[in-house]
Amino acid sequence: MSTAGAKVARAESVGVAETEADADRAPVVTGLGVLSPGGVGTEALWRACRSGDGEFREVTHFDVSRTGTRIAGFVPAEPGAPAPGEVARLPYLLHRAVMAALADARERTGVREVPTALVLGTTDSGGCPGTEVWRAWTEGNSPHPNAGWQPYGPPFADGPVVQVGNASAAGATALGVATDLLRDGVVERVVVCGVDTVTETAFHGLASLRTLNPRGCRPFSTRRAGIRISECGAAMVLERATAATTPGYARLRGWGSSNEASQAARPDYEGVAKAVRRALADARTEPGLLDYVNAHAAGTRHGDIAELRALDEVLGDRLPKVPVVSTKAALGHCQGAAGTVEAIMTVLTLARGEVLPTLGLEDRDPRWDHLNLGDRPPEAPPSVGMTISCGLGGSNVAVVFSRD
Repeated sequence: MSTAGAKVARAESVGVAETEADADRAPVVTGLGVLSPGGVGTEALWRACRSGDGEFREVTHFDVSRTGTRIAGFVPAEPGAPAPGEVARLPYLLHRAVMAALADARERTGVREVPTALVLGTTDSGGCPGTEVWRAWTEGNSPHPNAGWQPYGPPFADGPVVQVGNASAAGATALGVATDLLRDGVVERVVVCGVDTVTETAFHGLASLRTLNPRGCRPFSTRRAGIRISECGAAMVLERATAATTPGYARLRGWGSSNEASQAARPDYEGVAKAVRRALADARTEPGLLDYVNAHAAGTRHGDIAELRALDEVLGDRLPKVPVVSTKAALGHCQGAAGTVEAIMTVLTLARGEVLPTLGLEDRDPRWDHLNLGDRPPEAPPSVGMTISCGLGGSNVAVVFSRD
């Protein structure tokens, strides 16, 4: 079989009619880097999502006494790292995640000097571009000469640097922006980083919307009542498909978005369904071939219902056979980084062929007893997965990955 024929055969096995001409539509995931409440690295992330042993503790760097909840998720402390509340905290998470992802990509593909862009998904404009710490990072210098997390890496981005800030959908949107940059030939490689810290503005803002739940995120539970926010830095390297980059962890097949909600603080199922359909169409993948979903599923009363109703609209009778998993019970809601860290979990699931369950299903909502929320083994290891993110104001994003 010719090389082109082999590509078509592999692609058709996951429902994607790929040819040499459109191979560049599906960037390759070549590197991953993450700092989450589970710890540093993908193994720590995987363990936390399996066992729920992430670091959740009382917020002490600002006053939370009037919010009704005191707990948030934090990246475990490391010697010399800026503490929560320090201005360098967000660039620190950004730096560590990005450099880990680039190192991972270099290990897989070798040292390749190619035009590279940075796409940043965050809800915190105050902790990044425009600050002294951000400028020091982009210039390759450390603002703290004696910091234990030196050295700052030299600038690697000789392509565009783009910031995306559409609330909790920012990290997933950043993946879509990166895909478009690669498809349009603007650069050969994009580093996507979703990053956020636990800030007073975000914490009190969500508390004022009555969105925070003292018991944490309880997706699909009868007792779900809101979210618990966390900090996270999660990075993914996407590259145009070449002999040097394939095989990678997975391929990003397509993405879709919508901006539709009748109420600013909750998604509508119609908007989520549009994003899912658009992502599948962009991925050139039939809905019946989707066999894993990492859902937004933050554990809000209305959000979980809207998302599962949207999936039912798109997948129909196939939905009970598709594992629909939420990692927020393990990680909390990582804000603007949620879409990126959940995309990393989707990629790891496809690469490892193992589906982790949604934690805390002891009191699952009985209306979803017919669904596989990751608590039943799938019929086969998943080969096509989707992650969904929903942000305040009706921003909905879905991203489709395949194992090859």
